[in-house]
Amino acid sequence: MIFLFGIRSCTVLLACLVFFMSGCGSGSNIHKYSQAQLTALTTREVQASFGDTYKAATDAMFDAGYTIEESDRVGGILTGIQGKDQSAARFWVSPLIRDTVFRISVLLREVNTRSTTVRLSTSRNAEPYIDEEAIDQFWRLMERQVLMKAPPPVEN
Repeated sequence: MIFLFGIRSCTVLLACLVFFMSGCGSGSNIHKYSQAQLTALTTREVQASFGDTYKAATDAMFDAGYTIEESDRVGGILTGIQGKDQSAARFWVSPLIRDTVFRISVLLREVNTRSTTVRLSTSRNAEPYIDEEAIDQFWRLMERQVLMKAPPPVEN
C-alpha cells in the first residue's frame, strides 16, 4: 500500500511538473498593466531623424541578440526573434515541452525631420507578453546607438 501511494504521488508530481513546464500554465501577462503603463513602457520619442532611428533600432535589436525576422524601412517596421531551446527538457521530462520564442516588434513613425516615435510590441510563444527587462535593455541599447553618432564639428 505504501509503495502504491509513493508511485501515485510521484505520478501526480510529474504530471504537475509537465503541465507547468509545457507552457500551459504560462500565458499573457499583459493584463497586469494599465494602458498608461503599457504606453510608458513601450513608447518613446527619439530626437533623431527617421533614418538614424531606424538604424539605431536595428543595431540595438542585433546587439541584444535578436535575429532580424522582418525589416521594412519604408513601413517603419522591424521584428526580431530570440529563442530558448528546450530539447533537453523535452527529452528528459516531457515531449510536450516546446521551445520558447520571444519576439519584439518595433514601429517607427516620423514626427518631423529631427524626431521619431518608436513603439514596441513584445510576445512570447505568439502571445502578447511584457518582459520589462528585455524592453529596458532594448531602450538602453537604442539610446546608445543614437548617441554614438559623431558629434558635429566644433567651431572656434
